[in-house]
Amino acid sequence: MLLLSALILAALGCGPSSGSGPAPTPGPPATPAIFLPPEWTPTPAPPTPDVPADWKEFHGSRVHLWLPGSFEGGDMGAGFQAIVDRLKSLGPEFAPAAEVLEQNPDVFVLWAYDPLPGPTGYVTNVNVTREDVPEGTSIDDYLDAAIELLPTSFDLIDRGVVTVGGSEIGKLVLSSSIQGKRGMSVIYSIKEGNRFWNVTYSTGADEFVTRSPVWGRSISTLRLGD
Repeated sequence: MLLLSALILAALGCGPSSGSGPAPTPGPPATPAIFLPPEWTPTPAPPTPDVPADWKEFHGSRVHLWLPGSFEGGDMGAGFQAIVDRLKSLGPEFAPAAEVLEQNPDVFVLWAYDPLPGPTGYVTNVNVTREDVPEGTSIDDYLDAAIELLPTSFDLIDRGVVTVGGSEIGKLVLSSSIQGKRGMSVIYSIKEGNRFWNVTYSTGADEFVTRSPVWGRSISTLRLGD
């Protein structure tokens, strides 16, 4: 599944590069606070959704998504090389992410990141993928397949089909331990005909509770359009 491939690649991109610093201190996985997004609708959203004044819109393919203004990145089509070059310029902590993107240019529709790594060096990132599925595939079917194929480096924390803004979307919360980095990810899966759009928010396990309200507000701004 492309969903899992993108998740693994995003997590690998946050691993330490050679000489990038000491590994994080081991500890028990963080216990996440699960926040449901306040609103989501598949119909066109207003040009400027109700978000903080310093947020900005990211656009890739048909996806429009708002994130805090500190985030960089965007369209992995037109802006692909600029994103890779910018990551390379930020220092050794971002080198793995740049390398992963450079080697997998067709996986992501949109990729955004916080240029300030967390205390453990994890690069907080948001990515969007799209995946065509056989006719009749339900949200439950899609989530079940993803869970069945989870690699051993990922653990399922929460799973559900949530009704948000009158629409049903899938939600997975996962913890991971890859290349010495403990991370947490929330994946929202939005069904559009025979296609799923997956929005994945990933951050260090130590930052997950703090960033979860931001993810909930961000997914409420998702719009699929031109």
